[in-house]
Amino acid sequence: MLWGLPVTGQTAQKPLPNSELKEPEGKQVLFGFQTLPTSVQIYTCRQAGQGLAWVSDPDAIMTNPDKMLLVHHYRGPVWEATDGSVVLGDGPNAKHYLPKSPDAMHWLELLAQTSAGQFASVTLIRRVDTTGGLLPTRKPCDAQHAGDQERIGYSATYLFYGTK
Repeated sequence: MLWGLPVTGQTAQKPLPNSELKEPEGKQVLFGFQTLPTSVQIYTCRQAGQGLAWVSDPDAIMTNPDKMLLVHHYRGPVWEATDGSVVLGDGPNAKHYLPKSPDAMHWLELLAQTSAGQFASVTLIRRVDTTGGLLPTRKPCDAQHAGDQERIGYSATYLFYGTK
């Protein structure tokens, strides 16, 4: 598999089965984080392409298993630790995978564009084991609702990979 190249035909509208998400060759998990219960996806009805659409941005606080490192995940996508470590992901080229539950948002795999501090060696980020985070489909996004926001709770595991 070539990292950084889009998979032909794979988009947010055509996610791959999660069974195709394999351990990346030559990489290992450097950090693992779990979102805290206050984490949300913020959906905003705004201009996207030729019309209005619901666009989501995360607002999540995550911690590692020993609870020694807190990370804020926000629009960019960016992950920023309390010690100043930061990683910026390549969101527009993220690979999407179906979650285990149809009521959860997609699993994602994206390349790290820039990173610093403890995250300097991070080259790949995955969001897996998602629950929630989906906007109800009945919510309209039109001129009357432009600028509306909805905050939808979610949980996920984030894995940060680097070279072995």
